[in-house]
Amino acid sequence: MKAKKREPFLDFTVDQLNAIYDSGKKITVDLLIILIDKINHLEARVQELEEQVSKDSHNSNKPPSSDNPYKEKKKTKSLRKKGGKAGGQDGHKGATLKQILDPDITIPLNVRGKCSCGLDLSAAECVGHEKRQQFDIPEINITVTEYQADVVICSKCGKRHTARFPEGMGTPAFYGPNIKSLIVYLKHYGFISYERLAEFFEDVIGHSISQGTFVNTVNEYAKKVEPYVESIKDDLINEKVVHFDETGLRVEGSLYWLHNAGNDSFTYYFIHKNRGKIAMEEMGILPFFSGVAVHDHWDSYYLYSVCLHSLCNTHHLRELIYFEEQDEMWAKKIKKCLLNAKEEIDRNPILSELRILYYKHRLKRCINEGLKMHPYKNKEHRTRGRPKQSKAHNLLMRLKNNIADVMRFLSDKDVPFDNNSAERNNRMMKVQQKVSGTFRSKQGAKNFCIIRSYLSTARKREHSVYRAVVAGFKGFNILKLNTS
Repeated sequence: MKAKKREPFLDFTVDQLNAIYDSGKKITVDLLIILIDKINHLEARVQELEEQVSKDSHNSNKPPSSDNPYKEKKKTKSLRKKGGKAGGQDGHKGATLKQILDPDITIPLNVRGKCSCGLDLSAAECVGHEKRQQFDIPEINITVTEYQADVVICSKCGKRHTARFPEGMGTPAFYGPNIKSLIVYLKHYGFISYERLAEFFEDVIGHSISQGTFVNTVNEYAKKVEPYVESIKDDLINEKVVHFDETGLRVEGSLYWLHNAGNDSFTYYFIHKNRGKIAMEEMGILPFFSGVAVHDHWDSYYLYSVCLHSLCNTHHLRELIYFEEQDEMWAKKIKKCLLNAKEEIDRNPILSELRILYYKHRLKRCINEGLKMHPYKNKEHRTRGRPKQSKAHNLLMRLKNNIADVMRFLSDKDVPFDNNSAERNNRMMKVQQKVSGTFRSKQGAKNFCIIRSYLSTARKREHSVYRAVVAGFKGFNILKLNTS
């Protein structure tokens, strides 16, 4: 498509300029004021565009998927502790394959041939065995089980009676819970598309299953585990610390929002057209939550004052990296203050009030230093609304007004430095979006939230995910099982 030719911004002939000059001082000054105002506006726009180009996932909250693959990334200091040597670390529980005492099949191997001295070894005395064990699975085939219900006729009245089939056998031919569980596991835990799922069953099992059957199976499973997932909300409401986050997704081609709440024990997903309070109210966790809500400073979270708040410092660090790369010393000092505080709390989980106060005062000094360079901008003209502030000023004020929430990880050992728990939950949605691109129906998106909530929680509670799927199909809530 050919780009549209833009008209020149300034286009005065020499005669026009002479005419303006000859018209008097007032008209000339008025024109200069207009031109200066337009130039300042364009300079601000150029700076804004330069900022957009210079930002990526390492110095802003943009996702890694939006990064330019041809742009060399700058190395940043990782917040993770160095692991030392490669491979398994000290104390790591290994998973080396070992022989078992009671194998399923034993195949004897007899010695054949002759010894170097010429004696036939087939008749030699066996003095022991050297063992090798092969671990494998048998060839996968579908087993068809037929249920035959007796039909009898009452000898007295002639009434016909048929034996009852087990629950769930409503059609002449149907799939059992194991194959249904495999469908749900591969689809919602392995993130395999329906098309590739059909290929899997065709290639590995030699059985063709329609995509309609896959959809019906997922719908059936979501209905079975939905009551279990609803109970997760009550569990989260009673937790001390819960992470909250939201991310966009496409449903029927439109933008929706996936809200997630969770911690190390539970995960709950909720989809809604709205990103803010309306969705949070319908989600039904924050209005009743009185613990510590960890989030990324989305304003809607601060509408809930019953709970305490803790802000994600990884978000702050990424924003500070951008300003540090612009040679803003205040950003480097704030970043160093946050990292020093994290390093100290990692070494000593319980800090004295004096040390906590030290870091809060140190952070405040660094913020004030930055505000001297980026003060509040007053209105230059009589325009409606508040004057637009710089991104640096907004960040500094956000930190200054919420120092207690920024530093809450120092005073409460259960509160983490960041909101990575919620961000990890969102990554699964991003994987799903890469596989499917969009949800074709709202019900499909809702089913994804229900099933992923159940499977993620089962995983966090150290249950086998596949067995959790099987248990759900059989009507058993494995989440209530105590793994300890």
